[in-house]
Amino acid sequence: MKSIIAFIFLFFCVFLANTSIANTGVFYGSGNQVIPIKNDQIQLVREKVDIKLSVDQNSGRFGVPFIPWANVTAKFYLKNTTNDTVTLQMGFPFLDLQGFGDEKYVLENLNFKVVSGGREIKTEIKEGLIEKEFDPRGLFKKVFAWQDEFKSAEAKEVVVTYRMLMGVSSANSIFRNFDEQGRKFRAIDKLFPAISYNFGYITKTAYTWAGSIEEAVFQLDCADFYRELERQNFIAELGDKAPHFSRPTFWETTHPDSAKKNNEIYQWAFKGSVPEEGLSVSFMVLFLPSLPAEVNEYFSTSLSRLENIKPDEFKSVLKAYYQNIAFDKQPSDSFAQSYFKEVGLVKMPKVFISDKDRKNLEEIANNFDVLIKK
Repeated sequence: MKSIIAFIFLFFCVFLANTSIANTGVFYGSGNQVIPIKNDQIQLVREKVDIKLSVDQNSGRFGVPFIPWANVTAKFYLKNTTNDTVTLQMGFPFLDLQGFGDEKYVLENLNFKVVSGGREIKTEIKEGLIEKEFDPRGLFKKVFAWQDEFKSAEAKEVVVTYRMLMGVSSANSIFRNFDEQGRKFRAIDKLFPAISYNFGYITKTAYTWAGSIEEAVFQLDCADFYRELERQNFIAELGDKAPHFSRPTFWETTHPDSAKKNNEIYQWAFKGSVPEEGLSVSFMVLFLPSLPAEVNEYFSTSLSRLENIKPDEFKSVLKAYYQNIAFDKQPSDSFAQSYFKEVGLVKMPKVFISDKDRKNLEEIANNFDVLIKK
């Protein structure tokens, strides 16, 4: 039997700078910048990174319906700030998975390529190249390394392309105490599984170049991913434990939230500096009905799956979920207040992927007591 929450790897969320809720899942890596090794002469003048999410057939692994690829094309505009010819060892850090992902699978499918000044350059994987001051936690043990030469005052473009699977995590796993209240809350938790698709881009390595970066633009194309979210039957993945509704709740969050969205494309633009904590995007699938007509049946069938939970207690939690998701409203009921103290999921900023979802969820939150028929 398939289970969307039966993940067997711990999610190593280095790149999720603004969230702390994702704690189990499958992690493959983060996008990164090229870095110079021992450099005070070459400046990273501009950077243009395009990331397109795509869904290949058979990319689903570990019980989830699908895992998208992040296809990255990163263009770095570099300049020799000296009048001398500079030969520089450069590298692309590969985030060490440390047992928390399928490293062999990642490397086989990375399709990593470097083109410098219009000429493809051969790379090799090396270890121990990055100084501790740039990697104090020892996360980047492996580096795709190559030699590049810059003539006097030369400026040229280095293009790096690769692809990585997004990370997938169980986004609503909660540690509860083993007392009576904790057991009661755990019984409710089981009715609200959630998964999160995550991808991050590490930007801190921009500060290893000479001088400061003048401009950096990052663009994320989500079009194929959105279409796949609409196409997939997430409910069916729960097998015989599937709840009684057809459409779960979808939302997304980006960091930093300065990203501008045009249709299905996000764009971050920076001048003079980039965020040291990096960029990240998370797409949430919460197994909570998003259609008003399905809320009452979900409520009534859920009660039969709960032990030692009073209908009014579960009702207060369900209502609080909708009010929080739709309007970022905190619960006023004492039982729901206690329940949500440990639920990090509701603390996330939320932008609905679909406008129809936003309208439907606002309708549910505004009319919850009318929709629930006793």
